[in-house]
This record gives sequence, structure tokens and C-alpha cells, in this order.
Amino acid sequence: LARPTMLSRKGHHDPSPRREADVEAHHPRHPPKSTARPPRRLLIIAAVACSLWYLCMQYMVQSHAPAAEPRASSDLDMYSEPPVQRRPVPAVASVPPAAQLLPKVAGSQPTPAVAAQPPSARPQAVQAGQAQAKQDDEAPRCKSDDQFTDCAADLVKACGRWRNLCQSTCTPGCDPAADNDNAAVVLESPHVERVEAARAPEAEPQTCLPFSRRLCPPLNLSLLDNKEQKAVHDSCGKYVKQERNLPSPPRFCGAREGRLNPCWSETAGNGSALSYCLPHFFILGEMKCGTTTVYELLLKHPRIVAPRTKEPRYLQQGRFAQTTLSRYAVNFRRAVETAAADTVTFDASPVYLRSKIARFWLARWLPEAKLIVLVRNPVQRSYSHWKMGYEWAHGKCSDGDMAQRLKEVAELLTFSSIIQRSLVVTYWDRCRQLTGGESAPSGFSLMALNDKRLPPAEQRHLHSPAATLNYSAFGRCLLTQDHDLLLEYADELRGAWPVEPLKGAMSRAKHAVGSCSEMMMLPPAALQKSGSYAVELERWARIFPRSQIKVIVTDELTRGSQRIMNETFDFLQLPRMPIGNQSRFCVRGKAGVMDVLHASELNITIGHDTSEHAHLLAPQLKVGDCEPDSGHAHDEATGSDLHRIEPRVQERLRRFFEPHNRRLYRFLGRDLGW
Repeated sequence: LARPTMLSRKGHHDPSPRREADVEAHHPRHPPKSTARPPRRLLIIAAVACSLWYLCMQYMVQSHAPAAEPRASSDLDMYSEPPVQRRPVPAVASVPPAAQLLPKVAGSQPTPAVAAQPPSARPQAVQAGQAQAKQDDEAPRCKSDDQFTDCAADLVKACGRWRNLCQSTCTPGCDPAADNDNAAVVLESPHVERVEAARAPEAEPQTCLPFSRRLCPPLNLSLLDNKEQKAVHDSCGKYVKQERNLPSPPRFCGAREGRLNPCWSETAGNGSALSYCLPHFFILGEMKCGTTTVYELLLKHPRIVAPRTKEPRYLQQGRFAQTTLSRYAVNFRRAVETAAADTVTFDASPVYLRSKIARFWLARWLPEAKLIVLVRNPVQRSYSHWKMGYEWAHGKCSDGDMAQRLKEVAELLTFSSIIQRSLVVTYWDRCRQLTGGESAPSGFSLMALNDKRLPPAEQRHLHSPAATLNYSAFGRCLLTQDHDLLLEYADELRGAWPVEPLKGAMSRAKHAVGSCSEMMMLPPAALQKSGSYAVELERWARIFPRSQIKVIVTDELTRGSQRIMNETFDFLQLPRMPIGNQSRFCVRGKAGVMDVLHASELNITIGHDTSEHAHLLAPQLKVGDCEPDSGHAHDEATGSDLHRIEPRVQERLRRFFEPHNRRLYRFLGRDLGW
């Protein structure tokens, strides 16, 4: 390095010559080590070199790191822009013959996706993830079917580190296609064996999931009074609990039969071997999207057997905690009586799409199940949802005190009123997540902000409705959602509306609206179910391969029912069949739709057949033509009858559903034009 430049006492460069001795006297070439200082230029060069070395190492680490798994969707994500899909969804391959799709049994080749691998063959990230799971002792663990955890939501990286792992439900591992967008999370599937497992006595803990147990609850539960029903539920509780706490690995007690439909042979208490079947496929929902139409069209196929009731709802929250597997299997006795190896049955409960219990119970116990999901223009679905609730409310509560309460608030029960209240409630909860505070009022309730979100009482008369909402961060957030709509509800939000007698009438009608409409008219149910197609499909696709999920668009089913059903029969590994010309079916009443578990559901007529199998019979499902109301308009483009909706309200709904629709289009790989 060059010697330092000579400076004068004033700090300026001194050009006058000096003898080298004088320079050496002031700047010795070899000063003592204790007083040595590295030159400033050397320090700068060293710092630059270290920075370059650090940046290079960061680049090498990131370039060799595994791709990050897309984070799980939260409720708040429903309102944000969907993630960009990394590659287009591949077309579903042609369906192999039914004989190739029979379940693998003991002694056969394991499925590649769940085949065991030696530790040395597993990806390094998987081993690290398993080590982390063992070290994380404080993380909650899933010990039973009652404690399902969304393992896919806790997957930080593909084939990487897992948190809050369900030890008895999820198996950490790498699918061969883990770097593919269509890869499913590997779950611990039940052992499928032809050898029957030993079933423990009913009063003792079970080691396998049994079919041949007493029915809990019994089929005649609805004929009992409330006191008798409570006694039945108390006695059945211990049996249901035993089925929810089985040791790993999971397996059914029976021996799997060689049929396309999942059926098992199990020895009953009297020593006789009986067969039991569960569904081959499930219609997950969404309700009011044509599930009844698909149900009826499927039954035109001679190889598809109807369940005892259209919607068993075994995996619904509440019912799952009260029902044994033996009680659920009663719904599929007709499939047992059919000798054909390729005959199948199904469960058409449209509440499963949004059920975490259904998602993980099926992934654990019926991982080969086929899943059908129907989606419909969300604006039209919302109207149908409200219309069903409105018809039930005025049919179920046509007279008496309940009818009077509904009559007092009739102006607030129209579609425009209910759906716009649903929008306000939804925006309220959205802004609560962003700014904090309490949740929106539930159901048919007054919407009034608390004092902390309003100007002081003595100043409120000085504020306009817009200024009142603009007072707090929460109110400003509301105004950014739908400014005009929120101004229309500003008086209610600030407590200036309604006044008596309407205020008292709303309070009295709160329970009646929910009870009489079967909860269908309570805000924001119609809105939430219409806007969550993509969110729920993404959740199912994390634990089921895309090849096991069939999405049907309601409008396409209406204008091309034979084509759509041919695709559906192919999806189910069944030969194609003509279905006739009728493309729409609607349920008439509730008879035959659901099992009855409570006395409050005793509006379903129970048959009085005294034959040998009378206890297995269910009310007949009443299905007929869909009668359009006077507000329908025929859409030539889709071939569908559309509900007439006030243009201003329809535009508000269109704007609300737009981001949800885009997210669905990305999942499907095509635009539906909604």
C-alpha cells in the first residue's frame, strides 16, 4: 500500500520536499505491534470481501433449498387475491377398468404414495421434519378421531417440517409428486386385510373399528320423548367414545371383500358372518347447487344403489359425536344385498364440503373414496338459499305465536334485506380481523357499534353518518368495503335505528327467524356458503388427489346433463347410461332427506311398515319438478332459469363474489364467466 499523503498542520497537502528521514521520523515503516493500526483502505477492502462472501453463501443456500409449500388459507384469505398457480391443472387421465381399482389387500403391492421407505432413502428434509416433531413436545397431538387437526395447514415446506402433527391421523412423508401442485398430503390409511380382526366385547375398549355393534342411536329415536332420548344418548356415549379412541394403525374389524364398493365381512355376536358396506363416493355439496338433481340422475344407473336416506350426515358436527359406525352403515344395507361386484352406493350429504370432520375421517378411513362437488353462480345460489329458508319459515310456522313474530318483521325478511345485512355482518368481521374488536352480532340481531367506535355522546349530533363511521379505524375500514351500503346502515350501526315498535319486534323475532327457517335465513349463511367454493376445494385437494375430485358446474349440468353425467359415470368407473331428458329435480318437503336424531326433528313422517325389515325402512324421498317462481327469467346463454334480483343488490353481490370467483377459476383452470 502507498505511504500516507503528507499533510500540513492545517490539514492541507504539503507539496514542499522533505527528506526521507524526516518522513520516517513521523511515519515509521515498522512501528511497535502494540500501537499498530490497519490502514483505512485495507479495512474497507476486507469489509467488501466479507459482504460478497456472505451474499454468495446466501444465494447458494436459497438456490438449493426446497420450494416452500403454499401457506394454509385462513378465513381472512377469502377476501384477498388468490395465489398464482405455478402450472396449469393437468387433465384427468382415462379411468382404468373397475377390476384394477379394487382395494389392495394384504400380500399385494403397496400403493407407491404410501409405500414404506428405509430412513436412508427418505429425503433429508423429511428426516429433519420428523426430528423436529419429536423435539416439539409441547405441540398439541391428535389422539383420536375427535381431535382432527388440519395437518396440511401446518406443513411449512413440501416434504419438510411439520408442526402440530396428528400422530394418529397424519403420517409425515413425501409423496413421489410432492413438488407437483396436485400432490396430496400423505395420511395414515387403514390396513386393508382379508383376515378379520378380533373384535372386543361391547363394554371393553376396541382395537379396531367394528360394524356389528348395537345401533347408537336406535332407528326409532324420534318416537321417544325427550327424557327417553336423553337416556339413550347417555348410554350410547361410551360406545361412540370407544370408536373415537382406537390405537394406531387404524383398521376395520372386518375382512375387506373384493368389490368395487368398500364392503367388509365381520362375524356378529351369534357367530354368523355378515357383510357391511360404506359409500364408494360422496356428494360433498354445496347445498342449493343441484345435489338433488345429481342424486336422481345417478340413481338412473342400474349399478348405483340408493342409500336409506339421501343425507345421512354422519360426519356432521354434532351428529358425529352421537353416532356409531354400525348406525351409519344401516344406510347402505341395500348395497349389501346386491351381488354384483361393481355395484356401488353413496352418501349425498351436502354439508360435508365445509366439514373438517368429514375431510379427515374420509382421508383416514376411506382414502380411495371419490368426491363430487357442485358449484353454482354464487349470486343465484344465495337467492336459492334464502328462498328455501323463506318457504320453510312460512310452512313450518304458518300460525300461532311464531307466525305473528315473523309477520311483525316481514319487511326485514326479504331477500334484499337479508342479503345486505349479511354483507354488513361479513364486512364487520373482516374489519375486526384487520383492526381488532368484538365479533359481529350473530344471526338476526341488531347491528350497533360500541361507544369506543363512535364519537362521544355529546358530539354525535354534530356528525353526519359518514363522519360517525369515519371516527375510528374500524369505521374507516367498513367504509372502504362498500361505502354506499354502509351509509345505508349507518343509522343502525350508530344506534339511531330502529325505533319502537320495530326494535322490540326484531328482538322478539330473533329466535323465530332461525327456528322456523331451519337457520337458512340467518345472516350471513347464504353469503358464506356461496363464497367459499375455492377455499373448501383447496382444503380437500391438500389431502385427496385431484384425480379423486370431480367438480360439476350447475349451469353446465342443466344445459348438457347427458354429457356431464357421462363424465361422472367415467369418474366413478361405471359404464355410461342414458339418463332421460329431465335435467332438474327438487325435493318436496324433508321426508327421506335426513336421519332423525332428535325429537325436534319429528317433522319427518316415520313409516308404519310391520314387515320383517320395517326397522330398516325410511320415509320415501319426495322429488319432483322445480317450480320456478314468478321472478324467474330464462338465460339463453346458460340455458338456466335465473332468479330476478334487484339490479343494485345484484351488483353489490357481484363485486363481493368477484375475488372468490377468481380464486375458484384458478383452482379449476378455467373461467366460468360469473
